Amino acid sequence: MPKIQAGRWIPVGRLDINTAGLLLLTTDGTLAHRLMHPSGGVEREYAVRVLGEVSVEQRRQLTIGVQLDDGPASFEQVVEAGGEGANRWYHVVLKEGRKREVRRLWEALGHTVSRLIRVRYGPVRLARELRPGKWRELTPTETRALYSGVGLEVPEQPRRSAGRHVSDPARRPHGRAKRQR
Repeated sequence: MPKIQAGRWIPVGRLDINTAGLLLLTTDGTLAHRLMHPSGGVEREYAVRVLGEVSVEQRRQLTIGVQLDDGPASFEQVVEAGGEGANRWYHVVLKEGRKREVRRLWEALGHTVSRLIRVRYGPVRLARELRPGKWRELTPTETRALYSGVGLEVPEQPRRSAGRHVSDPARRPHGRAKRQR
């Protein structure tokens, strides 16, 4: 990431070592807090590849709720996204980001997650053309949507460093993170 004159980069959420995908960075601590806190209700969407067939009843159970060791959890939505052979892809949406929650929900029903990619955080989608380790500046529309989506006043002149969209935190220079695969 480029160096900034004042402040520091704040990651919005995190991705565990076996997860790739979208990572937002900002210099606005209030925005970061509101985006991450469960009370904000900000949706996170993941593409998940699981081993084995998932029944309609199991998909329903994932949206109704599953008891995990730290309390009940559920997805807002589970949508089939294709796949052949032993692996199937699904898109899941949740509004909180407890530690390894996506993986633990699938594992609670006996399924192994073999690939996990965050493809959306709130209104910001991971662009297919953004290769791992690359980043782009958020558009003014995306920046406004992030602020207004969590009830914050949109800054008059969003700072150039108000938001970053990173495809994969793996290759950020200056030791900011390791490759996440």
